[in-house]
Amino acid sequence: MTTLVLIPGLLCDEFVWSEQRRALSSHARTWVPDHGSIDSLTDMAQAILRDAPAERFALAGHSMGGRVALEVMRLAPQRVERLALLDSGWQPRQPGVRGEEEQTSRLALLEDARRNGMHSMGRRWALGMLHPKRLDSPLFEAVVDMVERKTPEIFAAQIRALLARPNAMEQLLAIQCPTLVACGRQDSWSPLSQHLQMAVIVRGARLRIIEESGHMSTLEQPEAVTAALAEWLSGKEDIAQGQRPIALLERQLAESACRDVVCRAALKLDANDLDGFAAFFTSDAVVVRPGKEPLKGIDALLESYRSRPTSHVTRHLVAGSVVDLRAPDEAHAISNVLVWTGHADRQVVGEFEDTLRLCSDGLWRIAHRQARFLLHVESGG
Repeated sequence: MTTLVLIPGLLCDEFVWSEQRRALSSHARTWVPDHGSIDSLTDMAQAILRDAPAERFALAGHSMGGRVALEVMRLAPQRVERLALLDSGWQPRQPGVRGEEEQTSRLALLEDARRNGMHSMGRRWALGMLHPKRLDSPLFEAVVDMVERKTPEIFAAQIRALLARPNAMEQLLAIQCPTLVACGRQDSWSPLSQHLQMAVIVRGARLRIIEESGHMSTLEQPEAVTAALAEWLSGKEDIAQGQRPIALLERQLAESACRDVVCRAALKLDANDLDGFAAFFTSDAVVVRPGKEPLKGIDALLESYRSRPTSHVTRHLVAGSVVDLRAPDEAHAISNVLVWTGHADRQVVGEFEDTLRLCSDGLWRIAHRQARFLLHVESGG
């Protein structure tokens, strides 16, 4: 029988998986680790690998537990038969103001726990965890009771782990095992949009949206979550490794993102925001322009465009971009471009032929651009 490791998230214990453990008992032997006072996602993952009751296992993580699961995948992917990520994410804490705001918010909750106790803090914390219609329900009280079983010291350790969380994009891109991505439609903490991206990044992943649920989907809609996990465990929807097609949703989202990159890069150039323009290219990008030496690398790109005379004003009209997603992390795009150049007072009809790459931060960028002139019209006297 399959061993199923169920990793709980921030301030959670085995209660968060209680319905799944009961319902899946005929499908798998379940084990729920306890993070204790470990203050690193990597150390949590290492503890799971050390204590797991089987050499190979199916692995499901909820919320912070999903991030721990991705660390397990980084450390020992050969031990994981299949992976499920529920109401989770992969991105690191954001730099700058937004990252500072997250830290301030988390530390304010910790101070509340130290001053007023875990129960009081838990009532405040749980407000953002559940669907609004469950805020006055026995389930809300049960979640608060679960939080109260932890201590401020454990809370502090888990906050340190989350604030130092790594960018797990490389783990997502490297996943080869059957993967389920699931999220409550009304999850305001780890939103559905984030899970749509994960389902795109992990080739062949199955996306399940849990209706009428907030962040605590395993408790709020236990039957729907259990059904998704049972299907995932059964392997009925598995696709052989190396034969996973690019799903329609994956293709549409990626192609839309690539078209957006081409258009936004042109807007930044027209606004003379050269740093913003360069941000749409990979660090090793190659740009080939008509009659000029290729620009190799972001520094060469910036140096060339910064050397333009101040009178060099452009306006780009980009239209008709045709994008072909060749692989989960690579796309090819051809775009029609009408360019008006102020200093020469001419209009140029051309095209951009771009190769775009999905980068480690989850954003598409241009890795190679071939710009061509098709015809031009001199407007001056």
